[in-house]
Amino acid sequence: MPLNQFTMSSAIVIAASPAHVWELITDAARWPVWCDICTQVDSVPEAWSPGNELAFKLRMAGVAVPFHVALSDILPERQVEWESTKLTITATRQISLQPTSDGVEVIDSKTFSSWLLPIRIAYPRFLIRNMTESWLADLKREAERNHT
Repeated sequence: MPLNQFTMSSAIVIAASPAHVWELITDAARWPVWCDICTQVDSVPEAWSPGNELAFKLRMAGVAVPFHVALSDILPERQVEWESTKLTITATRQISLQPTSDGVEVIDSKTFSSWLLPIRIAYPRFLIRNMTESWLADLKREAERNHT
């Protein structure tokens, strides 16, 4: 793999239906209510479809960092993907839902690339992994708390 890109993935099994978990993911305006790393949502798409945009702030190392993403792929109750570019780094995030006998496995995959920077060496993967796993744990807690 070249020095200017890397991929990471984390997963969690949630004892809830894919429909319920999908509802939590796509109700972005409520993310700050249940997600510790999301401090604010500034813009939510009217419809979750390719080309629509979402803007939010995530707490990274104690600082609220703004993100403006464009939805690129949507399969209702199965997958959402978005992309953003910041400081020459393009990030693609894909959240997939796979039904299991116990509920749903949520897989959160991210790909980072830069035409300029050797991010595979210097990018703070530990911070991104911790944020991803925190987001997944919060999603699980909220989904299982409200699942009927």
